[in-house]
Amino acid sequence: MVSKDIRIYLRVQEEMMGVKALLASVGCMLLAMMIYYGALGILNVLNRPMPAGLTDAHKVRWLDALGRGAKGGSNVVHDWGLELGSEPIKFFLNTAFSFLFNPSFTQRVDLRGMVVSQDLYNGVPVSTYTPLALGQNLGCFPTVVYFHGGGWTWLSVGVYDGPLKHFANSTKFKIVAVEYRKAPQHPFPAAYDDCLAVTKYVINNARDLHVCNDMVVVAGDGAGGNLAAAVANEMSSLIRMQILINPALQMMNFATPSYQDFGKESLVPGITSADKEITNWIRYGGLAPELVPHLANNTHISLHHYNFLSSYVDSEKRLPPDLGVTQKKTIHNSVHNKSLTSRIEELILDPRFCPMFASDVRHIAQTYVITSQYDVLRDEGIMYAQRLKESGVKVNLVHYWHGFHGFFLFAGGGWIQMEESKKAMDDLVKYLHTNILRTTSTVSI
Repeated sequence: MVSKDIRIYLRVQEEMMGVKALLASVGCMLLAMMIYYGALGILNVLNRPMPAGLTDAHKVRWLDALGRGAKGGSNVVHDWGLELGSEPIKFFLNTAFSFLFNPSFTQRVDLRGMVVSQDLYNGVPVSTYTPLALGQNLGCFPTVVYFHGGGWTWLSVGVYDGPLKHFANSTKFKIVAVEYRKAPQHPFPAAYDDCLAVTKYVINNARDLHVCNDMVVVAGDGAGGNLAAAVANEMSSLIRMQILINPALQMMNFATPSYQDFGKESLVPGITSADKEITNWIRYGGLAPELVPHLANNTHISLHHYNFLSSYVDSEKRLPPDLGVTQKKTIHNSVHNKSLTSRIEELILDPRFCPMFASDVRHIAQTYVITSQYDVLRDEGIMYAQRLKESGVKVNLVHYWHGFHGFFLFAGGGWIQMEESKKAMDDLVKYLHTNILRTTSTVSI
């Protein structure tokens, strides 16, 4: 009886050894495949062509690879029936971008002389970054009300924490960063309303907040640039200046030269692409995803309204030839799908949604526009700056030939930094100090 039990035990042990050996073999094979395909992926990224002459190309190629990977991941998420703007997906993306934009665990960030706090302005959450030296010298703080990017859907003030601290340290301005409501849970005009409410609060309570009421600036990048332009249009003479960084300004035409330059043949589709921008506009406007192909083909607005507004996106009229950013020309809309909802036209004609088409821009405060060569939004930023200039607004347009969409966030404050980004920050700081503070020295302040 005992010997039989021993034989059974030995047989089980033998079978277990076989299972373990099989699992070990499978594990080794999977590990080998991961290493193999990982190496192929790395080689693919390293051998992928990049735009000629791009500075920090070795860093940009990895950012582009991350963007391509995110695009592939978004397709999988969509196939699973999940909304890309859902809260769980937002949490995941915000966490990932926090690691990208902020300091690494080994970096030491010197925040001496700066106070960071959170508050509610008109019921809207804000974070304030206050460098003390300049405010103590002036008796009040020159202030930038900042609206972050992220397609009106993703990212947050927390994700921008590192770049915002660097922005405050570099400019010596107090930064009020607005945690506006996001689409698709809160479509237009929620984000605009929040940004406008905070800006009004800062201006109306300037004395209590120790803000210099004649030095209030609104600023933003990407979708935040859209919000800054819309708020500046509304607040007009009550603000000193607007700073628009790679702004998204119009949803009428997706065939401007920059959209053409970075279409299907783009070398950096992970960083900038038409489909990304179109889906961002769709979510912000609270529109149906089924409308994406119509926007991509420019059949979403009546020809009557298009012809009325087309001069604002006409490259031959609005892109200065001496700038030389492209050889292409705007492809104008020629077809309209009459079955589409009139809600699209309502949004396009609303300057709070599409600041590009504000009927009168002569009253807008002085403007500083940053555009990047490698950005589908390049042309609308330049076109808007040109229109403002023609309307008598003081405009400073700075085009960065080695810049890409989002490049400004790598000027400092995080573990990834780029030379073109640092140059953009230095240029902006110099402009603010010579045109707003009326001083030529940023070191002694």
